[in-house]
Amino acid sequence: MSDSFVIAREQCPKCAAEGHDNSEDNLARYNDGHAYCYRCKYYQKGDKVIEQRVPIGDWKPLYGEYRDLSDRRLNEETLRKFSYQLIDHPEKGCVHIANFYSNGSLAAQKFRSSDKQFKWRGEARSAGLFGQHLFDGSNSRRLVITEGEIDAMSVYQANGGWPVVSLNGGTGNAINNIKDNLEWISKFPEIILMFDSDDAGREASVNCAQLLPPGRVKIATLPRKDANECLKSNDSKSIVNAIFQAKVYSPDEILHVADIAESFSEDTMEVYAYPWDNLSEFLLGQRSGEVSLWCSGTGSGKSTILREVAHHHLEEGRSVGMIMLEESPEETRDDMISLLLNKPVRAIRATKIMNNLRKKMGKEPISIEFFDDLSDEEYVEAKRSLENTNLYIYDHLGNSAMTNIIARMEYMAVSLGVDTIVLDHITALAAGMMVNKDDENTNERILIDTVMKQLRALAVRTGVHIDIVSQLKKTDKAFEEGTRITLQDLRGSGSLASVPNTIIALERDRQADCQYEANTTTVRVLKNRLTGRSGVASCLYYDRAAGRLKEVDFQMSEGQVVLNPNNK
Repeated sequence: MSDSFVIAREQCPKCAAEGHDNSEDNLARYNDGHAYCYRCKYYQKGDKVIEQRVPIGDWKPLYGEYRDLSDRRLNEETLRKFSYQLIDHPEKGCVHIANFYSNGSLAAQKFRSSDKQFKWRGEARSAGLFGQHLFDGSNSRRLVITEGEIDAMSVYQANGGWPVVSLNGGTGNAINNIKDNLEWISKFPEIILMFDSDDAGREASVNCAQLLPPGRVKIATLPRKDANECLKSNDSKSIVNAIFQAKVYSPDEILHVADIAESFSEDTMEVYAYPWDNLSEFLLGQRSGEVSLWCSGTGSGKSTILREVAHHHLEEGRSVGMIMLEESPEETRDDMISLLLNKPVRAIRATKIMNNLRKKMGKEPISIEFFDDLSDEEYVEAKRSLENTNLYIYDHLGNSAMTNIIARMEYMAVSLGVDTIVLDHITALAAGMMVNKDDENTNERILIDTVMKQLRALAVRTGVHIDIVSQLKKTDKAFEEGTRITLQDLRGSGSLASVPNTIIALERDRQADCQYEANTTTVRVLKNRLTGRSGVASCLYYDRAAGRLKEVDFQMSEGQVVLNPNNK
């Protein structure tokens, strides 16, 4: 020890634990690695020669020693190569020091304690990739990038010395790491991403691959969680194999024709008829794996029509999921019972309640002649019949977050085998998620864009058909008076027009003097990706006494819908 000399003054870990040494200079670090505190007599053994480093900026580096990291099966030679040091802390155990260099000088130090706590010293923002200072790319064909420092050293030790670096902040900072060091990374003809074999690692691999030169980036797959797990299992061979077997990254959206040859066939696609013949013929039915958007002015019957569609599917033996964000599950259930009974259950019940109240007040009951009476027995029997169908209703109260709803929709499709899902409506879903109410339009557009893309992906991935209800823009157009609807009237993101396979507008003049016309909805197809056919497809009359919609005859005259008077 007499030949050793002090190379740095550091904070004493024992003094610091007792609340002393705020100046961070009680501990003397010697060139052979040992350290001694002249205040508390704390001593650290050290029999390895360490080099003195000059840091960038005004900060004090800590110095450790090089030795075998036995629990990781990493040898001293590897640690010394990567300037990875160890300090024995009285409370935190063995603390790891990863040194990061820039232009030959120490830029920053990253500390990892035994409880996986991470801290930085120095210019962390100027710290590049771990190990980057060791390789210039001029004479190297291949670069491996790992998720963490331990994995980088594991790959280096296993492969015999090929260039390998790691991210400096795990997958959470992966994209920024790649962007900041893109010029240096791009020097290598072949770039291999070897992140952890978990969801976060796989996602980060894809995200980073998209930033790198096309055709030169590969993604390696390990048989265990990460490279160090392979090394600890005495399976260095699997690391080398993963490098040579790494596959060139290809975006999921780009497929060879052989990969999609069987994705569209009569055997895999389901086609469902609508309850109305004219609409079914016009659209060639409703298909699995597609998204349909329904839009209209307020109170023009979007929900009513989709309940009819859902009822039709149930009658045909299919499974239906309903997410009705502006009504309770009980209301949805009663509306579906109405279709079984051909009676407007909620309206009849409301009339009974009102008449009971009027009776107590000594007033005459309200007479609604076209409402048939509804007995308790009749209701119970219909409720039992509905319960024997494959109808699933989402209880959205307290669970209207986008992630919750989309996750439940996927559960319906995958686990429950639901064939078609109704989401009523997407505008309410977006409104419930907006953070900045002062910027309503921007927020709504962004949220709707996100939701629509996720719903389309869900439909394609699971094969479920999704019917989405959307509102129209607030304009001077009198939609409640049957004004013609166009794609430009859709409220929110441009995705409302671009993502759906089919867009259907519902037009109804609620103010018409003729009650027959006031209760008849024109069904106009705005978009039909399958055939390109658009225009008026059907006219639906709402029978208030039965609470049902029926298709009626119509003609087109100079672009206007003319109802057949024989329908009345």
